[in-house]
Amino acid sequence: MKTFLVATVTTLLLSSCAHNFMRGTVAMKTDNKTAHVCLGNNDVKVGDKLDFYSNHCTGYVGGRDEGGDVRECKMKVLGTGTVTKLLNSHYSEVKTDGSFKLAEGTLVQKQK
Repeated sequence: MKTFLVATVTTLLLSSCAHNFMRGTVAMKTDNKTAHVCLGNNDVKVGDKLDFYSNHCTGYVGGRDEGGDVRECKMKVLGTGTVTKLLNSHYSEVKTDGSFKLAEGTLVQKQK
């Protein structure tokens, strides 16, 4: 019984952590302008504006002899979108402005 309880608690903890790793990303495209994003009803509300980002890194990765990692990364705004529907506590549906190519894994943040 103790083993079952430990396995159940571990599974619950790991599944809740998985959402935290995905938080603020496009989880699934539903069409070229619409996606489910990993921001739920505790993060956004219908009508909220979101920015979509990609990471752009410059420089190179070197070993210890070459001076190490001298990359610089910056987030570049790709476009915007609006929350159209709250799906549950983890996900919402967003319609983009269509000015960029929407891809799963794209970073998403609520506009300030």
